[in-house]
Amino acid sequence: MGIASEAIALEEHAAGNVEAAVSESNRDNSPFSIELLLAATEKERQSLDLIEEDLQHLRSSLAQRRAAIDQQDEMLRDLSQSLISSNGKRK
Repeated sequence: MGIASEAIALEEHAAGNVEAAVSESNRDNSPFSIELLLAATEKERQSLDLIEEDLQHLRSSLAQRRAAIDQQDEMLRDLSQSLISSNGKRK
């Protein structure tokens, strides 16, 4: 399962915990189940951590891709200069 899928699953589980806490309080006329709400917030925190990890990975991939493009650009410019110099010497 990918990081985004894991984050979504954690969010859904957290929402389920909140719904269960509300349902429990309606049934018993008691305050929300603190344990269920704490579990929900923990799941949401884990989801955010996974999303942040995914974003860091994407930033790293983007930086690597930019570096590769810069290197390719430099090589093409060098090749172009070499060809121009080579053609100038032949004349």
